[in-house]
Amino acid sequence: MAHEVSGDTKSLLNPTVQAAGPPPIPDYKKRFSFLLRCVSTAALGSLMLGYDQGIISGALVPIEEHFQLTEFEAEMMTSSITFTSIIGSFIAGSFADFFGRKVALLVASVIFFLGSLGMGLAPNYAALITWRCISGIGVGMGLVICPMYCAELAPRSLRGTLTSFNEMFINIGIPLAYLANLLLSGISQDDWRYMLMSGAIPAAGLFVAACALPESPRWLMKNRHPERAETIVRQLIHPSETPETVQRVTKRILSDIDRDMQTAALRDSMRDLSRQNSFFGSMSKEVASWLDVFRRNKKVALIGMSFAIFQQAIGTDAVLLYSVHTLTSFGVSNQTALITTLCMGLSKLVFTMMASSLVDHPSIGRRKPLLIGATGCICGLCIVAISTSFAFSSSSAAGFIIGYVVFMSSFGFSYGPLCWLILAELFKGQSRSKALSLGSVLNRLASFAVTAVYLSCVRWFTLPGTYIGFAVIALFALSFSATCIPELAGRRLGSAAHSARSMSLASRNISNLSKLSTDSPSKGAHQLA
Repeated sequence: MAHEVSGDTKSLLNPTVQAAGPPPIPDYKKRFSFLLRCVSTAALGSLMLGYDQGIISGALVPIEEHFQLTEFEAEMMTSSITFTSIIGSFIAGSFADFFGRKVALLVASVIFFLGSLGMGLAPNYAALITWRCISGIGVGMGLVICPMYCAELAPRSLRGTLTSFNEMFINIGIPLAYLANLLLSGISQDDWRYMLMSGAIPAAGLFVAACALPESPRWLMKNRHPERAETIVRQLIHPSETPETVQRVTKRILSDIDRDMQTAALRDSMRDLSRQNSFFGSMSKEVASWLDVFRRNKKVALIGMSFAIFQQAIGTDAVLLYSVHTLTSFGVSNQTALITTLCMGLSKLVFTMMASSLVDHPSIGRRKPLLIGATGCICGLCIVAISTSFAFSSSSAAGFIIGYVVFMSSFGFSYGPLCWLILAELFKGQSRSKALSLGSVLNRLASFAVTAVYLSCVRWFTLPGTYIGFAVIALFALSFSATCIPELAGRRLGSAAHSARSMSLASRNISNLSKLSTDSPSKGAHQLA
Protein backbone atom coordinates (compact mmCIF):
# COMPACT_ATOMS: atom_id res chain seq x y z
CA MET A 1 0.00 0.00 0.00
CA ALA A 2 1.38 3.40 -1.01
CA HIS A 3 1.63 5.93 1.76
CA GLU A 4 1.42 9.73 1.44
CA VAL A 5 4.38 11.51 3.05
CA SER A 6 3.11 14.10 5.50
CA GLY A 7 4.11 17.75 5.42
CA ASP A 8 5.98 17.37 8.72
CA THR A 9 7.97 14.46 7.32
CA LYS A 10 8.80 16.50 4.20
CA SER A 11 10.09 19.37 6.32
CA LEU A 12 12.38 17.01 8.19
CA LEU A 13 13.67 15.27 5.09
CA ASN A 14 14.22 18.60 3.30
CA PRO A 15 16.01 21.17 5.48
CA THR A 16 15.14 23.95 3.05
CA VAL A 17 11.48 23.64 4.07
CA GLN A 18 11.10 26.20 6.83
CA ALA A 19 8.93 25.87 9.86
CA ALA A 20 6.17 28.36 10.43
CA GLY A 21 7.63 31.53 11.89
CA PRO A 22 6.36 34.99 12.76
CA PRO A 23 4.06 36.67 10.24
CA PRO A 24 5.99 38.44 7.47
CA ILE A 25 6.62 42.17 7.59
CA PRO A 26 4.15 43.91 5.24
CA ASP A 27 5.60 44.94 1.91
CA TYR A 28 6.64 48.58 1.83
CA LYS A 29 8.83 51.01 -0.12
CA LYS A 30 12.28 51.39 1.39
CA ARG A 31 14.02 54.72 1.74
CA PHE A 32 17.14 53.64 -0.13
CA SER A 33 18.95 56.97 0.17
CA PHE A 34 18.88 56.78 3.97
CA LEU A 35 19.84 53.09 4.00
CA LEU A 36 22.76 53.57 1.62
CA ARG A 37 24.07 56.56 3.55
CA CYS A 38 24.03 54.68 6.84
CA VAL A 39 25.45 51.42 5.55
CA SER A 40 28.13 53.11 3.41
CA THR A 41 29.27 55.20 6.37
CA ALA A 42 29.53 52.16 8.64
CA ALA A 43 31.32 50.21 5.91
CA LEU A 44 34.12 52.79 5.91
CA GLY A 45 35.27 50.94 9.04
CA SER A 46 36.01 47.92 6.85
CA LEU A 47 37.71 50.10 4.24
CA MET A 48 40.47 50.74 6.79
CA LEU A 49 41.43 47.05 6.74
CA GLY A 50 41.50 46.92 2.95
CA TYR A 51 43.51 50.11 2.77
CA ASP A 52 46.16 48.85 5.17
CA GLN A 53 46.43 45.52 3.34
CA GLY A 54 46.99 47.31 0.05
CA ILE A 55 49.38 49.93 1.42
CA ILE A 56 51.70 47.53 3.22
CA SER A 57 51.92 45.37 0.09
CA GLY A 58 53.52 48.26 -1.81
CA ALA A 59 55.45 49.73 1.13
CA LEU A 60 57.00 46.45 2.33
CA VAL A 61 59.92 46.31 -0.12
CA PRO A 62 61.13 49.92 0.49
CA ILE A 63 60.65 49.45 4.26
CA GLU A 64 62.82 46.31 4.12
CA GLU A 65 65.52 48.26 2.29
CA HIS A 66 65.30 51.31 4.61
CA PHE A 67 65.55 49.40 7.90
CA GLN A 68 67.57 46.45 6.51
CA LEU A 69 65.03 43.97 7.87
CA THR A 70 65.60 40.26 8.18
CA GLU A 71 63.00 37.80 6.88
CA PHE A 72 61.61 37.31 10.40
CA GLU A 73 61.42 41.07 11.05
CA ALA A 74 59.57 41.60 7.77
CA GLU A 75 57.06 38.88 8.69
CA MET A 76 56.50 40.35 12.16
CA MET A 77 56.15 43.89 10.84
CA THR A 78 53.62 42.79 8.21
CA SER A 79 51.57 40.51 10.46
CA SER A 80 51.69 42.61 13.65
CA ILE A 81 48.60 44.60 12.67
CA THR A 82 46.75 41.32 12.16
CA PHE A 83 47.72 40.10 15.63
CA THR A 84 46.54 43.22 17.45
CA SER A 85 43.37 43.34 15.34
CA ILE A 86 42.48 40.24 17.38
CA ILE A 87 42.45 42.44 20.49
CA GLY A 88 40.28 44.99 18.69
CA SER A 89 37.90 42.24 17.54
CA PHE A 90 37.73 40.76 21.03
CA ILE A 91 36.79 44.00 22.76
CA ALA A 92 34.57 45.33 19.96
CA GLY A 93 31.48 43.29 20.86
CA SER A 94 31.46 44.29 24.53
CA PHE A 95 32.40 47.88 23.73
CA ALA A 96 29.63 48.18 21.12
CA ASP A 97 27.11 46.55 23.48
CA PHE A 98 27.85 49.06 26.22
CA PHE A 99 28.52 52.32 24.32
CA GLY A 100 26.65 51.62 21.10
CA ARG A 101 27.64 50.84 17.53
CA LYS A 102 28.10 54.48 16.55
CA VAL A 103 30.50 55.37 19.37
CA ALA A 104 32.49 52.20 18.71
CA LEU A 105 32.94 53.23 15.05
CA LEU A 106 34.13 56.69 16.10
CA VAL A 107 36.69 55.22 18.49
CA ALA A 108 37.93 52.78 15.82
CA SER A 109 38.46 55.66 13.35
CA VAL A 110 40.46 57.71 15.89
CA ILE A 111 42.73 54.75 16.69
CA PHE A 112 43.45 54.05 13.02
CA PHE A 113 44.02 57.76 12.30
CA LEU A 114 46.66 58.04 15.03
CA GLY A 115 48.24 54.74 14.04
CA SER A 116 48.61 55.75 10.39
CA LEU A 117 50.34 59.01 11.29
CA GLY A 118 52.56 57.23 13.80
CA MET A 119 53.67 54.60 11.25
CA GLY A 120 54.60 57.25 8.70
CA LEU A 121 56.65 59.23 11.23
CA ALA A 122 58.31 56.19 12.88
CA PRO A 123 62.05 56.83 13.39
CA ASN A 124 62.98 53.15 13.74
CA TYR A 125 61.71 49.59 13.39
CA ALA A 126 60.48 49.36 17.00
CA ALA A 127 58.36 52.52 16.65
CA LEU A 128 56.98 51.32 13.30
CA ILE A 129 55.84 47.97 14.65
CA THR A 130 54.37 49.64 17.78
CA TRP A 131 52.21 52.00 15.73
CA ARG A 132 51.15 49.12 13.46
CA CYS A 133 49.99 47.25 16.56
CA ILE A 134 47.96 50.29 17.66
CA SER A 135 46.38 50.57 14.20
CA GLY A 136 45.42 46.90 14.41
CA ILE A 137 43.11 47.56 17.35
CA GLY A 138 41.13 50.05 15.26
CA VAL A 139 41.06 47.66 12.29
CA GLY A 140 39.76 44.79 14.46
CA MET A 141 37.01 46.95 15.95
CA GLY A 142 35.88 48.15 12.53
CA LEU A 143 35.85 44.62 11.16
CA VAL A 144 33.34 43.52 13.82
CA ILE A 145 31.15 46.60 14.13
CA CYS A 146 30.51 47.20 10.42
CA PRO A 147 28.69 43.91 9.61
CA MET A 148 26.95 44.03 12.99
CA TYR A 149 25.54 47.50 12.31
CA CYS A 150 24.59 46.72 8.70
CA ALA A 151 22.81 43.46 9.63
CA GLU A 152 20.87 45.18 12.42
CA LEU A 153 19.75 48.13 10.32
CA ALA A 154 19.03 46.44 6.99
CA PRO A 155 15.51 45.18 6.10
CA ARG A 156 15.35 41.41 5.78
CA SER A 157 14.89 41.51 1.99
CA LEU A 158 18.05 43.61 1.54
CA ARG A 159 20.18 42.23 4.36
CA GLY A 160 22.43 40.16 2.09
CA THR A 161 23.21 43.05 -0.24
CA LEU A 162 23.70 45.68 2.47
CA THR A 163 25.70 43.50 4.87
CA SER A 164 27.97 42.61 1.95
CA PHE A 165 28.98 46.29 1.89
CA ASN A 166 31.45 45.22 4.60
CA GLU A 167 33.50 43.17 2.13
CA MET A 168 32.79 45.57 -0.73
CA PHE A 169 34.43 48.43 1.15
CA ILE A 170 37.40 46.25 2.08
CA ASN A 171 37.75 45.71 -1.66
CA ILE A 172 37.39 49.43 -2.38
CA GLY A 173 40.14 50.12 0.15
CA ILE A 174 42.55 47.63 -1.46
CA PRO A 175 42.66 49.16 -5.00
CA LEU A 176 42.62 52.67 -3.51
CA ALA A 177 45.74 51.76 -1.56
CA TYR A 178 47.32 50.11 -4.61
CA LEU A 179 46.62 53.28 -6.59
CA ALA A 180 48.18 55.38 -3.81
CA ASN A 181 51.24 53.11 -3.92
CA LEU A 182 51.58 53.70 -7.68
CA LEU A 183 51.20 57.48 -7.32
CA LEU A 184 53.52 57.81 -4.32
CA SER A 185 56.17 55.31 -5.40
CA GLY A 186 59.46 57.06 -6.16
CA ILE A 187 58.44 60.58 -5.06
CA SER A 188 61.27 60.52 -2.49
CA GLN A 189 63.68 58.16 -0.75
CA ASP A 190 61.12 57.80 2.04
CA ASP A 191 58.11 57.27 -0.22
CA TRP A 192 56.90 54.49 2.10
CA ARG A 193 56.26 57.08 4.82
CA TYR A 194 53.76 58.92 2.63
CA MET A 195 52.14 55.61 1.72
CA LEU A 196 51.57 54.70 5.37
CA MET A 197 50.42 58.19 6.41
CA SER A 198 47.84 58.23 3.63
CA GLY A 199 45.79 55.80 5.74
CA ALA A 200 44.82 58.74 7.96
CA ILE A 201 42.60 60.09 5.14
CA PRO A 202 39.92 57.32 5.16
CA ALA A 203 40.06 57.25 8.98
CA ALA A 204 39.29 60.98 9.14
CA GLY A 205 36.51 60.50 6.59
CA LEU A 206 34.93 57.78 8.73
CA PHE A 207 35.03 59.96 11.84
CA VAL A 208 33.34 62.91 10.15
CA ALA A 209 30.67 60.76 8.46
CA ALA A 210 29.97 58.65 11.56
CA CYS A 211 29.15 61.78 13.59
CA ALA A 212 25.89 62.02 11.60
CA LEU A 213 25.17 58.27 11.76
CA PRO A 214 22.01 57.08 13.59
CA GLU A 215 22.38 54.41 16.24
CA SER A 216 21.31 50.82 15.53
CA PRO A 217 17.59 50.43 16.40
CA ARG A 218 18.28 46.96 17.81
CA TRP A 219 20.87 48.38 20.21
CA LEU A 220 18.43 51.11 21.23
CA MET A 221 15.74 48.51 21.94
CA LYS A 222 18.19 46.44 23.98
CA ASN A 223 19.07 49.48 26.04
CA ARG A 224 15.49 50.57 26.70
CA HIS A 225 15.18 53.42 24.18
CA PRO A 226 12.10 52.31 22.17
CA GLU A 227 11.12 55.86 21.16
CA ARG A 228 14.50 56.54 19.55
CA ALA A 229 14.42 53.11 17.89
CA GLU A 230 10.97 53.84 16.45
CA THR A 231 12.19 57.18 15.05
CA ILE A 232 15.03 55.47 13.19
CA VAL A 233 12.83 52.63 11.91
CA ARG A 234 10.38 55.18 10.49
CA GLN A 235 13.25 56.72 8.52
CA LEU A 236 13.74 53.38 6.75
CA ILE A 237 10.27 53.72 5.18
CA HIS A 238 9.76 55.83 2.07
CA PRO A 239 7.85 59.12 2.73
CA SER A 240 5.35 58.28 -0.03
CA GLU A 241 3.82 55.50 2.10
CA THR A 242 0.53 56.26 3.87
CA PRO A 243 0.60 56.95 7.63
CA GLU A 244 -1.31 53.70 8.23
CA THR A 245 1.32 51.68 6.33
CA VAL A 246 4.14 53.45 8.15
CA GLN A 247 2.53 52.68 11.51
CA ARG A 248 1.85 49.04 10.62
CA VAL A 249 5.35 48.38 9.23
CA THR A 250 7.06 50.18 12.12
CA LYS A 251 5.10 48.18 14.67
CA ARG A 252 5.91 44.93 12.89
CA ILE A 253 9.65 45.68 12.63
CA LEU A 254 9.89 46.66 16.28
CA SER A 255 7.96 43.52 17.20
CA ASP A 256 10.44 41.46 15.19
CA ILE A 257 13.33 43.09 17.05
CA ASP A 258 11.63 42.49 20.37
CA ARG A 259 11.17 38.81 19.50
CA ASP A 260 14.92 38.64 19.00
CA MET A 261 15.27 39.53 22.68
CA GLN A 262 12.35 37.55 23.99
CA THR A 263 13.45 36.00 27.29
CA ALA A 264 12.66 37.67 30.59
CA ALA A 265 16.18 36.99 31.80
CA LEU A 266 17.57 39.00 28.91
CA ARG A 267 15.31 41.93 29.72
CA ASP A 268 16.41 41.75 33.37
CA SER A 269 20.06 41.79 32.35
CA MET A 270 19.40 44.80 30.11
CA ARG A 271 17.69 46.57 33.00
CA ASP A 272 20.69 45.89 35.23
CA LEU A 273 23.03 47.00 32.48
CA SER A 274 21.24 50.33 32.09
CA ARG A 275 21.67 51.03 35.83
CA GLN A 276 25.43 50.51 35.87
CA ASN A 277 27.63 53.58 36.24
CA SER A 278 30.87 52.12 34.93
CA PHE A 279 31.84 50.09 31.90
CA PHE A 280 34.02 47.63 33.80
CA GLY A 281 31.47 47.21 36.58
CA SER A 282 28.91 46.01 34.07
CA MET A 283 31.03 43.34 32.45
CA SER A 284 29.62 40.63 34.74
CA LYS A 285 26.12 41.45 33.52
CA GLU A 286 26.64 41.66 29.78
CA VAL A 287 23.78 41.10 27.36
CA ALA A 288 25.14 37.67 26.51
CA SER A 289 28.14 35.93 28.05
CA TRP A 290 30.88 34.59 25.83
CA LEU A 291 29.95 31.02 26.74
CA ASP A 292 26.35 31.66 25.65
CA VAL A 293 27.56 31.79 22.04
CA PHE A 294 28.16 28.03 22.33
CA ARG A 295 25.52 27.18 24.92
CA ARG A 296 22.63 28.38 22.77
CA ASN A 297 23.46 26.12 19.83
CA LYS A 298 26.77 24.30 19.69
CA LYS A 299 26.38 23.17 16.10
CA VAL A 300 25.67 26.67 14.79
CA ALA A 301 28.58 28.09 16.79
CA LEU A 302 31.02 25.47 15.48
CA ILE A 303 29.86 26.06 11.90
CA GLY A 304 30.22 29.83 12.19
CA MET A 305 33.63 29.78 13.89
CA SER A 306 35.03 27.16 11.49
CA PHE A 307 33.82 29.17 8.50
CA ALA A 308 35.56 32.29 9.85
CA ILE A 309 38.84 30.35 10.16
CA PHE A 310 38.63 28.82 6.67
CA GLN A 311 38.20 32.29 5.13
CA GLN A 312 41.81 33.12 6.03
CA ALA A 313 43.38 29.65 6.18
CA ILE A 314 43.30 29.42 2.37
CA GLY A 315 46.01 32.12 2.19
CA THR A 316 43.96 35.23 1.44
CA ASP A 317 45.96 37.75 3.46
CA ALA A 318 49.26 36.17 2.45
CA VAL A 319 48.38 36.93 -1.17
CA LEU A 320 47.20 40.45 -0.34
CA LEU A 321 50.02 41.49 1.99
CA TYR A 322 52.94 39.87 0.18
CA SER A 323 51.79 40.14 -3.44
CA VAL A 324 54.41 42.72 -4.52
CA HIS A 325 57.15 40.96 -2.52
CA THR A 326 56.27 37.54 -4.00
CA LEU A 327 55.97 38.79 -7.58
CA THR A 328 59.27 40.70 -7.49
CA SER A 329 61.02 37.74 -5.84
CA PHE A 330 59.86 35.56 -8.72
CA GLY A 331 61.34 38.03 -11.23
CA VAL A 332 58.50 40.44 -12.07
CA SER A 333 59.48 44.12 -12.12
CA ASN A 334 58.34 46.34 -9.26
CA GLN A 335 56.20 48.52 -11.54
CA THR A 336 54.52 45.47 -13.11
CA ALA A 337 53.92 44.04 -9.64
CA LEU A 338 52.23 47.26 -8.50
CA ILE A 339 50.02 47.30 -11.61
CA THR A 340 49.18 43.62 -11.04
CA THR A 341 48.06 44.32 -7.48
CA LEU A 342 45.83 47.13 -8.75
CA CYS A 343 44.23 44.71 -11.24
CA MET A 344 43.77 42.15 -8.43
CA GLY A 345 42.08 44.73 -6.24
CA LEU A 346 39.76 45.95 -8.99
CA SER A 347 38.74 42.43 -10.06
CA LYS A 348 38.08 41.49 -6.44
CA LEU A 349 35.89 44.59 -6.07
CA VAL A 350 33.91 43.84 -9.25
CA PHE A 351 33.19 40.24 -8.25
CA THR A 352 32.25 41.30 -4.70
CA MET A 353 29.73 43.75 -6.16
CA MET A 354 28.36 40.95 -8.36
CA ALA A 355 27.96 38.63 -5.38
CA SER A 356 26.34 41.39 -3.31
CA SER A 357 23.74 41.97 -6.01
CA LEU A 358 22.90 38.26 -6.28
CA VAL A 359 22.76 36.93 -2.73
CA ASP A 360 19.24 38.26 -2.03
CA HIS A 361 17.80 36.79 -5.24
CA PRO A 362 15.39 34.00 -4.20
CA SER A 363 16.71 31.51 -6.78
CA ILE A 364 20.39 32.17 -5.93
CA GLY A 365 20.79 32.91 -2.22
CA ARG A 366 24.07 32.50 -0.33
CA ARG A 367 25.18 28.95 -1.10
CA LYS A 368 25.50 29.07 -4.90
CA PRO A 369 27.92 32.04 -5.05
CA LEU A 370 29.82 30.55 -2.10
CA LEU A 371 30.37 27.16 -3.76
CA ILE A 372 31.15 28.62 -7.21
CA GLY A 373 33.68 31.08 -5.77
CA ALA A 374 35.24 28.46 -3.49
CA THR A 375 35.88 26.27 -6.53
CA GLY A 376 37.44 29.23 -8.34
CA CYS A 377 39.79 29.84 -5.38
CA ILE A 378 41.13 26.29 -5.73
CA CYS A 379 41.66 26.81 -9.47
CA GLY A 380 43.52 30.10 -8.92
CA LEU A 381 45.85 28.60 -6.31
CA CYS A 382 46.60 25.62 -8.57
CA ILE A 383 47.42 27.97 -11.49
CA VAL A 384 49.89 29.85 -9.26
CA ALA A 385 51.48 26.59 -8.07
CA ILE A 386 51.88 25.25 -11.63
CA SER A 387 53.18 28.55 -13.07
CA THR A 388 55.80 29.09 -10.37
CA SER A 389 57.10 25.53 -10.71
CA PHE A 390 58.79 26.66 -13.96
CA ALA A 391 61.72 29.04 -14.27
CA PHE A 392 60.88 32.71 -14.72
CA SER A 393 59.74 33.62 -18.22
CA SER A 394 57.08 35.83 -19.75
CA SER A 395 54.66 32.86 -19.94
CA SER A 396 55.26 31.64 -16.37
CA ALA A 397 54.95 35.22 -15.07
CA ALA A 398 51.70 35.64 -17.01
CA GLY A 399 50.36 32.40 -15.53
CA PHE A 400 51.38 33.56 -12.04
CA ILE A 401 49.54 36.87 -12.48
CA ILE A 402 46.45 35.15 -13.95
CA GLY A 403 46.36 32.75 -11.00
CA TYR A 404 46.48 35.65 -8.53
CA VAL A 405 43.67 37.48 -10.34
CA VAL A 406 41.51 34.31 -10.55
CA PHE A 407 42.03 33.60 -6.85
CA MET A 408 41.19 37.13 -5.68
CA SER A 409 38.17 37.39 -8.02
CA SER A 410 36.80 34.06 -6.77
CA PHE A 411 37.40 35.08 -3.16
CA GLY A 412 35.53 38.33 -3.81
CA PHE A 413 32.60 36.32 -5.17
CA SER A 414 32.40 33.92 -2.22
CA TYR A 415 34.23 33.89 1.11
CA GLY A 416 34.84 37.64 1.13
CA PRO A 417 31.30 39.07 1.23
CA LEU A 418 29.55 35.94 2.52
CA CYS A 419 31.64 35.15 5.60
CA TRP A 420 30.46 38.11 7.68
CA LEU A 421 26.94 38.03 6.25
CA ILE A 422 26.52 34.36 7.21
CA LEU A 423 28.00 34.94 10.67
CA ALA A 424 25.63 37.87 11.27
CA GLU A 425 22.66 35.73 10.18
CA LEU A 426 23.58 32.59 12.10
CA PHE A 427 23.22 34.02 15.60
CA LYS A 428 20.37 35.55 17.58
CA GLY A 429 20.49 39.17 18.68
CA GLN A 430 21.61 38.55 22.27
CA SER A 431 24.59 36.52 21.04
CA ARG A 432 25.31 38.24 17.73
CA SER A 433 27.82 40.84 18.90
CA LYS A 434 29.79 38.25 20.88
CA ALA A 435 29.64 35.72 18.04
CA LEU A 436 30.88 38.28 15.50
CA SER A 437 33.68 39.29 17.86
CA LEU A 438 34.69 35.67 18.45
CA GLY A 439 34.46 34.90 14.73
CA SER A 440 36.62 37.91 13.93
CA VAL A 441 39.16 36.90 16.60
CA LEU A 442 39.50 33.42 15.10
CA ASN A 443 39.58 34.89 11.59
CA ARG A 444 42.40 37.26 12.56
CA LEU A 445 44.25 34.44 14.37
CA ALA A 446 44.14 32.37 11.19
CA SER A 447 45.35 35.37 9.20
CA PHE A 448 48.20 35.98 11.66
CA ALA A 449 49.20 32.31 11.61
CA VAL A 450 49.45 32.40 7.82
CA THR A 451 51.08 35.82 7.33
CA ALA A 452 53.58 35.40 10.19
CA VAL A 453 55.20 32.35 8.55
CA TYR A 454 54.48 32.94 4.84
CA LEU A 455 58.01 33.97 3.83
CA SER A 456 59.46 31.12 5.87
CA CYS A 457 57.09 28.63 4.22
CA VAL A 458 58.15 29.85 0.79
CA ARG A 459 61.80 29.27 1.79
CA TRP A 460 61.11 25.86 3.36
CA PHE A 461 58.60 24.41 0.89
CA THR A 462 59.27 26.58 -2.20
CA LEU A 463 56.68 28.84 -3.82
CA PRO A 464 54.80 26.05 -5.67
CA GLY A 465 54.73 23.87 -2.55
CA THR A 466 53.28 26.68 -0.43
CA TYR A 467 50.45 27.30 -2.90
CA ILE A 468 49.72 23.58 -3.24
CA GLY A 469 49.25 23.61 0.54
CA PHE A 470 46.84 26.54 0.27
CA ALA A 471 44.94 24.68 -2.48
CA VAL A 472 44.54 21.59 -0.25
CA ILE A 473 43.16 23.74 2.58
CA ALA A 474 40.83 25.44 0.07
CA LEU A 475 39.55 21.99 -0.97
CA PHE A 476 38.69 21.22 2.66
CA ALA A 477 36.99 24.64 2.91
CA LEU A 478 34.88 23.87 -0.15
CA SER A 479 33.81 20.50 1.30
CA PHE A 480 32.93 22.14 4.61
CA SER A 481 30.89 24.88 2.90
CA ALA A 482 29.00 22.37 0.75
CA THR A 483 28.03 20.14 3.68
CA CYS A 484 27.63 22.49 6.65
CA ILE A 485 26.58 26.01 5.57
CA PRO A 486 22.75 26.35 5.43
CA GLU A 487 20.85 28.61 3.04
CA LEU A 488 19.87 31.73 5.02
CA ALA A 489 18.46 34.03 2.33
CA GLY A 490 15.22 35.67 3.47
CA ARG A 491 15.38 34.16 6.93
CA ARG A 492 14.90 36.05 10.19
CA LEU A 493 18.19 36.97 11.90
CA GLY A 494 19.22 34.16 14.23
CA SER A 495 16.90 31.55 12.71
CA ALA A 496 19.79 29.24 11.83
CA ALA A 497 19.34 27.30 15.05
CA HIS A 498 16.18 25.83 13.52
CA SER A 499 18.07 25.08 10.29
CA ALA A 500 20.76 23.22 12.24
CA ARG A 501 18.17 21.17 14.12
CA SER A 502 16.26 20.47 10.91
CA MET A 503 19.40 19.36 9.11
CA SER A 504 20.31 17.10 12.03
CA LEU A 505 16.80 15.61 12.12
CA ALA A 506 16.86 15.19 8.35
CA SER A 507 20.15 13.30 8.54
CA ARG A 508 18.79 10.97 11.22
CA ASN A 509 15.56 10.38 9.30
CA ILE A 510 17.40 9.62 6.07
CA SER A 511 19.68 7.22 7.97
CA ASN A 512 16.70 5.48 9.53
CA LEU A 513 14.89 5.23 6.19
CA SER A 514 17.96 3.71 4.56
CA LYS A 515 18.34 1.19 7.38
CA LEU A 516 14.67 0.20 7.24
CA SER A 517 14.80 -0.14 3.48
CA THR A 518 17.91 -2.32 3.65
CA ASP A 519 16.66 -4.57 6.48
CA SER A 520 13.16 -5.19 5.16
CA PRO A 521 11.20 -3.20 2.61
CA SER A 522 7.88 -4.42 3.96
CA LYS A 523 8.91 -3.76 7.56
CA GLY A 524 10.07 -0.27 6.62
CA ALA A 525 6.78 0.48 4.88
CA HIS A 526 4.84 -0.79 7.87
CA GLN A 527 6.77 1.44 10.33
CA LEU A 528 6.45 4.49 8.08
CA ALA A 529 2.72 3.90 7.92
